[in-house]
Formats: sequence, structure tokens, C-alpha cells
Amino acid sequence: MERLSFAADVAFVPRGDLLEGVTVAPLSAPMAQGAPFQAAIFRFAPGGRIARHPATDPQILAVLEGSGEVSGANGVTEPVGAGDAVYWAAGEEHEAMSKGGLTALIVEGEALAPFERREP
Repeated sequence: MERLSFAADVAFVPRGDLLEGVTVAPLSAPMAQGAPFQAAIFRFAPGGRIARHPATDPQILAVLEGSGEVSGANGVTEPVGAGDAVYWAAGEEHEAMSKGGLTALIVEGEALAPFERREP
């Protein structure tokens, strides 16, 4: 077993202009180093956002705490809160923002697909 931390004090602000008021605490090796997927905790400060951009690979954003808004290809924003998750396909334009703050787990990977519930 190896313990990992995603506490606020281990998070960092990535370079670039895509994230505004958002810190990242990686949980896995990055795909840039050959990993088949990557996972990280994203913390949105009040007013934080991930600017509109195309998903490089399929990704899931799962809200752990707080609330915010997300949009997909159609650009229409929808509210999300703790317990909600959204899936974006590779190439899909999307964005996420929070007025009051939000903590989310984001998982990305080429073979990632949403779970399809089946009735028993």
C-alpha cells in the first residue's frame, strides 16, 4: 500500500491560461509519461473556472464538494453539485466554473467511457 495525499497544501497551480482560480493535486502518473489514464483532484476557488477547450481524451468530472456549472458541445451551462458527474468525449468543447467553490475528481483516458446502468 502507498498512501497518497490530495490535501490543499500539495496542490499546485498549473502553467497556462486554461485554469483560473483552480489548483490541481495529481493522484496518478500523467498520460504524458505513458500512463493509460490520469486522475487528479481539482479545487475551484470561488469564481474559479476551466476555460472552454476541447477534451484531449475522454474525461469524467465528478463533483465531491461544492457546486458549479458545466457545459458541453452545445455551450449551454448546467448546474452540478456534490454527487454529480459529467462525461465529455474526446474533442468535445467544454468548460467548468464555480461561483462558490468546488472540489472535483477528474479522470482522463483514451479508453474511458461512462458506466451504463442496466435494470436488473
